[in-house]
Amino acid sequence: MSKIFDAIFLDRDGTISHDPYGYINSLPDYNFFDYTFEALEILNKYTDKFVIVTNQSGLASGKIDLENLEEINSFIYQEFDKRDLPLKKIYFAENYDESYQSMRKPGIGMFAKAKEEFDIDLSKSLMIGDSVVDMQVGDRLGMKTIFLLTGMGKDYLDEVKSKCKANLISNNLLEAAKDIVLI
Repeated sequence: MSKIFDAIFLDRDGTISHDPYGYINSLPDYNFFDYTFEALEILNKYTDKFVIVTNQSGLASGKIDLENLEEINSFIYQEFDKRDLPLKKIYFAENYDESYQSMRKPGIGMFAKAKEEFDIDLSKSLMIGDSVVDMQVGDRLGMKTIFLLTGMGKDYLDEVKSKCKANLISNNLLEAAKDIVLI
């Protein structure tokens, strides 16, 4: 099967992992969904680049410690590496700036960096997330998008349906991976 997406961009909390409190500030509180790696194995058939893009405004507000975030990121890299999943980078936005060029989604900053660092064709890429901002940035960049009902997804569903052009709405990442042929 050919790699149909130049890259698959993944939101973190609520997409590949549980988001129990809104701000995860320690590795013991960070847990992948049970199906995350099964889903990623399927998605890996469609790309050779995964990129995680996550808004971590808790850094600016003091609810998240940078050292703890780096420990969680290190763990994520290890888990992807163990399974030979091509995670290129984890980008995070640490403030509340939501201007067009900002790092914080729906700003395009994290995506622009990934494009530059890994020569990614964003128009041939996919964004998967559980928030309206994930879908908005995907729309801004001409990417295909999959909206998930995990995490905050159910809370954002009406807004996503009215404001965004999600190519697929799925209950979770595993369902999305299995239904990816529909987009």
